[in-house]
Amino acid sequence: MFRKFLASLILVVSLEAQTEKFQIIADKVNTKNNILIAKGNVVIFSPTYYITAKKIIYDKNKGTFELFDDVLILKDNNIQNKSNYAFLDISTEDLYLKPNMFFDEKNSIWINSKDSNKKNDVISLVKSILSSCDCVDPDWSLRMSNADYDTNTQWINSYNTRLYFKDVPVLYTPYLGFSTNKERKTGLLTPTIGYSKSEGLFYSQSIYFAPKSNYDIELIPQHRARRGSGMYAYLRYADSINSVLKLSGGYFTEERKHQIRNNLRNQNHYGIDLDYQKYNIFNNEKSKDGLYISLNYLNDIEYKTLENEKSSKSNEKNVESKINYIYHNSDYFIGSYFRYYINTQNESNSNTMQELPKLQAHSYSKPFLLDKLLYSTDIKYTNHHREKSINANQYELNLPISYSFNFFDDYLQVILKNEFTYNKYEYSNSAISYENATYAENNINVTLSSDLIKQYEENLHTVNFSASYLNTNLIEERGDLYNINNKYQDLSPFRNTKSSDLVTLGFNQSIYKKDNLKQIINHKLKQSILYDKLDNAKFQNMENEIVYNYILGSVKNNLLYNHQDKKLVESSSSFSLNYDNLNLNLNHYFSKKSPNSGKEDLESYSLNAKYKLSDEYRVEYNTNYNLKDEIRNKQSLVLGISDKCWNLDLKYEKSIIASSTIDNEPVKEDILYLQLFLKPLGGVDYEHKVKKMDVNNR
Repeated sequence: MFRKFLASLILVVSLEAQTEKFQIIADKVNTKNNILIAKGNVVIFSPTYYITAKKIIYDKNKGTFELFDDVLILKDNNIQNKSNYAFLDISTEDLYLKPNMFFDEKNSIWINSKDSNKKNDVISLVKSILSSCDCVDPDWSLRMSNADYDTNTQWINSYNTRLYFKDVPVLYTPYLGFSTNKERKTGLLTPTIGYSKSEGLFYSQSIYFAPKSNYDIELIPQHRARRGSGMYAYLRYADSINSVLKLSGGYFTEERKHQIRNNLRNQNHYGIDLDYQKYNIFNNEKSKDGLYISLNYLNDIEYKTLENEKSSKSNEKNVESKINYIYHNSDYFIGSYFRYYINTQNESNSNTMQELPKLQAHSYSKPFLLDKLLYSTDIKYTNHHREKSINANQYELNLPISYSFNFFDDYLQVILKNEFTYNKYEYSNSAISYENATYAENNINVTLSSDLIKQYEENLHTVNFSASYLNTNLIEERGDLYNINNKYQDLSPFRNTKSSDLVTLGFNQSIYKKDNLKQIINHKLKQSILYDKLDNAKFQNMENEIVYNYILGSVKNNLLYNHQDKKLVESSSSFSLNYDNLNLNLNHYFSKKSPNSGKEDLESYSLNAKYKLSDEYRVEYNTNYNLKDEIRNKQSLVLGISDKCWNLDLKYEKSIIASSTIDNEPVKEDILYLQLFLKPLGGVDYEHKVKKMDVNNR
């Protein structure tokens, strides 16, 4: 025992000059000159290393360890090596092992090699097997003749590489390089391979550049054997902690045969998108501001559908560009908004109405003379512009003043409100001489409400009753006002609504859990009564909404009932369930066209169901179905497998997507997606278009 302690003490002292201080414990220790030999259950430890072996030879002059039998080397509590023989140079940290089982716990990989030799930060490997799966029988593995692993950059170069699933070889490549960590690095990302009868073989490869931490670039060339070729590019740049820029663009050229066969409007599809967000530009402790820019240009919708098959399944007709800037403090709000729309179904965009710009200034409610006498102001200017047909400059002013007080020990609240609204239109660029228009109203609103609450043993019950009366007073009506004194469709973009006297009755009740104030039930009932010029009363649609939040989800329904037609004219329902491994969401909507409803005949439902079969397996089903037109807009079935060393997603999707055909008809597509990812190696996406047809071919 004394000899063990003495040997340990001698070793510590002898390594004082080195960067590491080692201690050794063994069954038997002998020293001669500058050589220390330890045998039997040898344990060596330092701040960086933990080493075990049956026998070690330590050379004090050279600062080297030679280790024999059942060698285990653990460095930084992360990288682990197992071997029968090892040679470690303490001063350079060079390490030779034969054979070697290498574990990197941080990146969850292991490498089994005939021998390995580490010099500086690079490990040279001979006849190796690499995987992140179970060591005994890995689901997948890479087998390579030679490889080198940079422990600093965590990058592996392998040569004469074969990919195995279990014991079956599936892929060979003379060279393969990849990163073992999850940090952004320059290189190739997951490729996408696909096939369809109409487009042939499809291949796209993402080339990723990450030169600095605050920006990166991605280039994605693609080729469709029977359709054409193109490329998309993406730039992300964070110029400050409060801002980020995203810039993307692409170009795709159709083969002439494919363009004619599919009745496409254009042979070339191209576009560019810019998104920029910046916050706290001029702000201080009392104010905040922000700039948001989204500029999007494309010559047709094919630019979007070709960009990313999985994320562009839509029938969006208008593409919106906008520039927004807002500034606000505790007193006021200022906003500037630019809106530009591209109608993808039109060859020309000259008749599309734009808002260039829309300006707003709003002062928040503040007291005037009395604490409960509040006023606010809202001013807007909009330039409605298009190249052809009528344009207009619109000016809006809204000035509300309100006063509130309570009666009967706060059981009754009264709010008196006077609201002045002003609208002015200056028309231009029209073949017809329309008279500039002005419309102004002054409305008085009286609202009475009562909030009640009752406490029970486990729950709280709240009830709100409200009644309001709106009295409208026309101040000025002059010029051509659409929907008031003019029905010309030229003026339809400038819609106006003439207010009428209105009585609104409301009821709102809720039940909450007493301990956590979680809402269990909420019920709302609203009925409005409209009075015309002759004071004839007309019941508006009655709205009834009920929400039930139970422990596993919620049930919600909203109904509109039309008194004149004596029928339900609109219903919206939803149901959600989260139980154990099941997640279910159901939605249903319908509306009925009737003489007084102002609705269209519509009915649809959507369903989203997810079920976790086990920790590794899940299934998912999604569908959107138009019951009136008997069209299923989208349907998909997903099988997902998530193992600790690989992921597999298998998805079959039927969908309707927009297309830039001459007749603007969308198309139906049935696509099989397969995504395989081997951790941390990478993976592949595969797409197979099973069927593609015009939407009218059911």
